[in-house]
Amino acid sequence: MDVPEVAQFSEASDGGGNPVAFADMVLTALLAHDCALLCAEHDPMAAPESPVIWRIHPREDTVYSARGVEVGSSPSLGYFRMVLARFGHHYMGGQLYNGYALRFLRQRGRVHRYHIYMSNSSQSGFWIRVYSASTE
Repeated sequence: MDVPEVAQFSEASDGGGNPVAFADMVLTALLAHDCALLCAEHDPMAAPESPVIWRIHPREDTVYSARGVEVGSSPSLGYFRMVLARFGHHYMGGQLYNGYALRFLRQRGRVHRYHIYMSNSSQSGFWIRVYSASTE
């Protein structure tokens, strides 16, 4: 499956931005690494209008870096849930609220294997983990 390239943060998020472009933007950032983890989670103790930070943790040797690099910020829980729904619908075969998917995604001729884990429900929380590794 091809991932549209969205390289500029300003293209994807302006507070009321496009959740489809935002999802493609964080995947574009992830595809720049040979092996990495993309993660974001809404703190259940935080207010719904608080931002959710998206981070990439590159894999170094056999472990993922504890210090992630911020690649985006969803301005609120509502917006974050729209981005999660985009992942669930488009990249996880219609799993809008939670699930797992193994996908092979391509951009700029590079193919990566993705393990996507996501929860988008109040019972289990609002979070996503995307493990990516180059197939080359």
